[in-house]
Amino acid sequence: MRQKVACTSLLLIGLLPILAACDKKDGAANAETQVVAKVNGDEITVHQLNYELSTLGQASGKNLQGSARQVAEQLVNQQLLMQKAIETKLDRDPQIMQALERARRQVLAQAYLDKTVGTPATPGKEEVTAYYNQHPELFSKRRIYQIREVVMDKSIPFSEIQNKLAEAKSAQEVADWLQVKKVQAKVANIVRPAEQLPFEMLSKLAQMQNGQIAAIETPANNVLLFLAASQEQPMTQEQAAPVIERFLINKKRKDQAEAEVKRLRESGKIEWMGKFAAEAGASGSAGTGNVVPAGGTNEKEEEDFMGKGVSDLQ
Repeated sequence: MRQKVACTSLLLIGLLPILAACDKKDGAANAETQVVAKVNGDEITVHQLNYELSTLGQASGKNLQGSARQVAEQLVNQQLLMQKAIETKLDRDPQIMQALERARRQVLAQAYLDKTVGTPATPGKEEVTAYYNQHPELFSKRRIYQIREVVMDKSIPFSEIQNKLAEAKSAQEVADWLQVKKVQAKVANIVRPAEQLPFEMLSKLAQMQNGQIAAIETPANNVLLFLAASQEQPMTQEQAAPVIERFLINKKRKDQAEAEVKRLRESGKIEWMGKFAAEAGASGSAGTGNVVPAGGTNEKEEEDFMGKGVSDLQ
């Protein structure tokens, strides 16, 4: 009996190095699966590949294997270029360092807002109905517009253009007047559905009949809009509901993000220096959060945001 126990013990002792070797081999194989490729010794990992694939969204779902290979090749190319950039000390170039720091700020700021704001609740039916009824130009009275857009310099005061439009009997009369004034202008013929037009332009066009002209003043230009033709293509509330919901959710996220930025500005200590201190003092905004934050909007831009935000309706 003692001999059997001794033999068994010797057998187990003899197997230990083999089992240990197997464990090392399995561990090495497992580690190897976490590496997609090595580029001059630098590893490209599965985590990097998976992250890049996740940014492709549903596009990679149809041919995941093909997409993975293509993305892996791109990562290899990127790694080679990055290595050369570091080798030539481009990572120490002041402008490159600023660009890297800017990217870091943007990623972290966006990550904080995403975490703080989250996803607002889906709008209820009453909210969707209210928005649908408030914007007939986008839905119940939606039109496809054929426009001749004349973008001019600001050599003629906008008030003078408005007066001329009020007294002109035809579009040709306005065109002749502009030629006499020798206005520098660019003319474009545009065909767009309502949802693809900036809100300010749409608000004008929605009130116009075919053949009429309207003027819009922008910071850089004066713009004439000649409505050559339009065709009604209304959209029912049922058709518009999914897009209205998406738009309202995005708008709530934007409003919540701006509110959080405002809260942080009010609770934080902001000290403007040099000429910026004088400007802040003149506008009464030093440390108060009254200044529109970077990436924020003012009241005028809010209207444009509303107009641009419904472009998914197409």
